Amino acid sequence: MNLITAKNKGSLFLLNSLFLILIVSSCNVKPESQPLPISVSSTLGLLQENPQFVMYLNFKNMRRSDFWKKNVSDSLLNAEKTFGSLLNTFKTATGASISDGLDELYYSNSWFGENAIVIKGVLDQNKLAEYLEKDTVFTLAKNADGIKVYQMTDNGLYFYFRDNNTICASNYLKQLDVMLAAKDTSRSGILLNEKVYSSIQNIMYKEDMWMISSERIFIRGIFQNFLQSTAGTKIEESDSSQTSDSVSVNDSASVKENLTIENLYKRFSSISFSAKMSNQLEMLVQCECINEESSKYLRNILNGVISVAKLSSAGNKKSNSMKILDDLKLNRYDNSVFIELNVNENNIRELRNANLLNAPE
Repeated sequence: MNLITAKNKGSLFLLNSLFLILIVSSCNVKPESQPLPISVSSTLGLLQENPQFVMYLNFKNMRRSDFWKKNVSDSLLNAEKTFGSLLNTFKTATGASISDGLDELYYSNSWFGENAIVIKGVLDQNKLAEYLEKDTVFTLAKNADGIKVYQMTDNGLYFYFRDNNTICASNYLKQLDVMLAAKDTSRSGILLNEKVYSSIQNIMYKEDMWMISSERIFIRGIFQNFLQSTAGTKIEESDSSQTSDSVSVNDSASVKENLTIENLYKRFSSISFSAKMSNQLEMLVQCECINEESSKYLRNILNGVISVAKLSSAGNKKSNSMKILDDLKLNRYDNSVFIELNVNENNIRELRNANLLNAPE
């Protein structure tokens, strides 16, 4: 007996059609970003309200990963000595380092060079007390509330212990006063800047490391450096109507007129760099634009730059390291453009050898 009636066939056809629509539409759905941990959100209140950029590193998480153990831990021993004087200051003061004891680092910077720093980890205050007794590396003062404020004499960095596991620091005494006045329950710092805070929430990978800026002048500087790295190569602006991410024919003229490489930065909301570390490193450059026209044009420009770099390195033995470009993925989701790269055992040698800031020879 045939139990599938004409009515049932119609229902099945409708269900199948809906299923196919869902599959097709999901192909270009923006991935869901990781939630911002509550502890990270509250700590952002200690950083500057109007930063040029913000950076977060969770060394505790990353140290647990296989990628860190195999590819990062040894090289960082050297990096700790040459990472300016910032991490060396805290290592000297408390014994906490990237490889042991330092769990989290928050860093923001202003246009005038003032910074705000928060570090969390296993911090030895007794070690600092010993230095104060034996050496003039650090000086000690007290604020109006009696809180001890230290200063590293060679770099002028001020810092204090917010609690046994947290240090707040700045090279600008007024910023330190702001951090001293901030309460755990108060809304302050970046939490008052809706644009920056919203941009941080939009970052895909938040647990291990990220850096973000919503300042267009800073973004322009990033793109200028990127475009200068392609010096000697000619990037043709293709007819946008010929690309899969094209705008409509009616809009193409205005796009070409208003969205040049030179002023594209004006169409950005933010740019971020984030990574997730496990047995491999999943890196992501995330460009958030103000509208779809801008994101479509940006994708075309980036696709052209990458294509030219690949063609320039093809057959050139000196440019074998540029094979890393074959692993790059370029995707667009509405107003967002993603540049993705997974670093693993297969391509880590090429990445180490590649000078991605210079054009292929």
